[in-house]
Amino acid sequence: MVSSKQPILLNAGNLWTEKYLNRVIELNTQYGKTVRVKSIFGSMAKITPTARSADRLPYLGWQDTAKFIDTARCNDIKIRYTLNASCIGAIQDFKNFWDLQMKADLRRLHSMGVDEWTITSPLLMTLLRDMFPDDFLEVSTIAEIATPTDAKRWMALGANGVNLSTNINRDFITIRNIAAMGTEVSVLANEACLYRCPYRRECYNLSSHNSQRGEELFGFYPFRYCNEIRMRDMSEWLKARMILPQWMKIYRRQAGVNWFKVAYRTHPYEVAIPILEAYMRQEHNGNYLDLWPTVSHLGNTAEPQNMQYISCDGLDKLDFLSMFMKGAMLCNTDICGVDCRYCESIITQLESSPL
Repeated sequence: MVSSKQPILLNAGNLWTEKYLNRVIELNTQYGKTVRVKSIFGSMAKITPTARSADRLPYLGWQDTAKFIDTARCNDIKIRYTLNASCIGAIQDFKNFWDLQMKADLRRLHSMGVDEWTITSPLLMTLLRDMFPDDFLEVSTIAEIATPTDAKRWMALGANGVNLSTNINRDFITIRNIAAMGTEVSVLANEACLYRCPYRRECYNLSSHNSQRGEELFGFYPFRYCNEIRMRDMSEWLKARMILPQWMKIYRRQAGVNWFKVAYRTHPYEVAIPILEAYMRQEHNGNYLDLWPTVSHLGNTAEPQNMQYISCDGLDKLDFLSMFMKGAMLCNTDICGVDCRYCESIITQLESSPL
């Protein structure tokens, strides 16, 4: 079990700007004894495949990239580069790209000091383990690791760490069992995808193949579809398995997890920093939705934060997380929203008697 005397470690999104990096360094100085940004994750456009479309990613020239990486390393912050495309495409096309460009780009990044990578493809995991035998390789949450067997399979491929499927974010028993296997376990704290979302795979595949989110195709598929479900039913936010900043120490104590991934890497500084500061403080008592870095007007819909309010302070006063810590995990057996209506009941209590 992780010692409570150790700082909680964050893997935070990387905006690839000097202003952002300097602020992360300042926050580590301020909060580093209890919570510390140990790595920042992300990728750049035009260099390597990723689970984000190029129109949403920054681009730095090689000289600026080297300077950024060096500054981070000098301040004890690792660059965890994401190679997390959910689909590598046609195998022959991938082989050509690998031979003609990708392999050389990865070696160049490695020579600059990148020695941590986040990967979704088993093939890419094997290739990087052969190329960089001493590097830290972790499995992306996109790979949906949800059982100890899943983790074991990836460890056999060369993985040093795993980002768990957000679907099991509140299954404390399973998380604890995976953490006990000896691999570094991380949970994504502020992902608001629908619980067991039917669109999730295609969402990542479309972005991995560089789809432009601004194109109105099939009614802004799939991004508008999922957002409208949340906008119709606020309980979907609670079902989404987000982890409040004040809950991180509970996860460390109850599940043996000390790494938390905080997402916002494709968003502006003004969106990213308040979210990071909340997790560094280990406290957020305002709107639950403020912790999710919404894509502006996702699928041409209204901004959820402007339309809906779920009190984090109210959730804690209702002891929302306690039901999941009991180990019953009705979510694994009952049908969500049919047999189990726990999240709906919490929303009803918050609306009828604001706490």
